[in-house]
Amino acid sequence: MPRNSAMACSLILAALALINFCSGDDFNGTVYRLNLSHVEVTEPIASSGYNLTLQQKAENFTLLDSSGKSVPLNISETFWGGDHSYALSFGRNVSGFLIYSYRSPSPQQFIIPLKDQKPVRIVLPPGYTTGDRLLGIANPPPDEVQVRDEGRVLTWYNTSGHMMVEISYYQENAPKMIAKIFLALLVIAGGILLEYYLSIRRLRKVRMDTER
Repeated sequence: MPRNSAMACSLILAALALINFCSGDDFNGTVYRLNLSHVEVTEPIASSGYNLTLQQKAENFTLLDSSGKSVPLNISETFWGGDHSYALSFGRNVSGFLIYSYRSPSPQQFIIPLKDQKPVRIVLPPGYTTGDRLLGIANPPPDEVQVRDEGRVLTWYNTSGHMMVEISYYQENAPKMIAKIFLALLVIAGGILLEYYLSIRRLRKVRMDTER
């Protein structure tokens, strides 16, 4: 199976899982599923067309209706001023979800501009978290954080008053690794200080023996 086709299938399966998850709490916002190499986006749709502008080139566009069936769509793409603009036409009014992906511009950091007041949900990669002020936080703080098998889920139900959502994330074991490194540095520093102290004592003993 070609790489793009395999990625598209994986994207649809992941999006369906997210749709089922979101429908359980009546979530009606945009979902961003983060990967270290790309971002998978699921947006609710209730129209016969949709306009989308991104700083990154999008691919693997898929439209699913409310029953999960694929709907044909026509895509017109333009590039101007560093932005990729997409005009999508569905041929009929569709109530469902638009799914697409784009390359992650920065690993372990994610920023999205907020052009409307819709809720936003971000799913971190499995094994990653956020919230440590030294290693990375989410700004603004999410309204809800859930831990699920597919990753840590952060939700903003109210995005009014904010220009963007910015999140830095890191491996869950990073604080422990940093603590171990810090402890190892303390042990090394202690050993150096002890060696320095013993060297001073030896020099003093040699000097006293010489004076005698």
